[in-house]
Amino acid sequence: MMPKEPWLAVNLSLFFPGIGQIYAGERLRGMFLMLMQAVMIAIAAWSLFSATGNTVVGGVCLLPILFIYLFSLFDARDCVNKRIEQSQRELIPVINKDPWFAVLLSFILPGLGQLYIKKIVSGAIFLFLTTLCFSVAATFSQLLIFAAAIAAIACYHAYITFPRQHTISKQHIILIIVGLTLAFRLTISYFPSWLSRQIDIFSIPSNSMQPTLQVGDKILVRKSNYYLPKRGDLIVFEEPLAAQILDKDVTNQTKHFFIKRVIGEPGQFVRVSNGVVYINDQPLREHYIAEPPAYQWEEEAVPGSSYFVMGDNRNNSLDSHVWGFLPSQNIVGKAYKIYWPPKRIRSLNFRN
Repeated sequence: MMPKEPWLAVNLSLFFPGIGQIYAGERLRGMFLMLMQAVMIAIAAWSLFSATGNTVVGGVCLLPILFIYLFSLFDARDCVNKRIEQSQRELIPVINKDPWFAVLLSFILPGLGQLYIKKIVSGAIFLFLTTLCFSVAATFSQLLIFAAAIAAIACYHAYITFPRQHTISKQHIILIIVGLTLAFRLTISYFPSWLSRQIDIFSIPSNSMQPTLQVGDKILVRKSNYYLPKRGDLIVFEEPLAAQILDKDVTNQTKHFFIKRVIGEPGQFVRVSNGVVYINDQPLREHYIAEPPAYQWEEEAVPGSSYFVMGDNRNNSLDSHVWGFLPSQNIVGKAYKIYWPPKRIRSLNFRN
């Protein structure tokens, strides 16, 4: 049986806590760390992004997630080190250089592994390419795939050019590390942009949605091209042209977004009379409004692909009763949660 290598264990735990421990022969320890990390990630994700989750709890969970990750790296090395003689142990392999430590450095920053084994030219090339990719990717995010590929190639290069012949005997392992590095880097690089296409955040700037939303509330908005708003939904939308004409604060340089409640759907007849909103001649029971509307709206059908929206603070809201119907193409998504401040955290998934 080939002897276990401490820095290979560390490399494996980079991808998920516990893998390095399993490699080192500590299966129960490794599985426990994997389970703990998976549970903490699930709790954090649910708390942060679900409608009923507590954002504060999700934020607090990030600390143990980081702790478990860092602990797993050091513990994976120690699980192997305790199986070898004290004289062969080295906190940082400087005297007896280690190919897997070179791989670890190249994973952290492509080129460092090459500099560690004194491959100055190749190290400088990898550092330059990485810096160039990240600089260009700030404008063209699609190029992040090249940064991930450079990291994977740098890890492989650091291993195969390490000046010890026995490194070639574990080519299959370094190929696995390269594949995992590419997948890990791609996930880290593209997850934020993927998340931003699913969920957006907005801050409430006015009192037009009181008492449901207060000035300064921060909300999560679920975006989807297939979303069809229903009565009672709170939706965020780009200010329609008719509203821009009336809105003195709007400028050509900035986009303005509103949040209102859906009242009338396409094809429904909307009327506001004597402080009551009627949909198809049926009065709405609106427990969420600040006060009844002090204006009239003659009955009118909501056009196709449009909506009639109103603020909960009916008499202090620039909404459909002022500028007309909202085109569906202006809708960003459904507001489903107040995530900040802590005392205001709550779900917005309710309908009339």
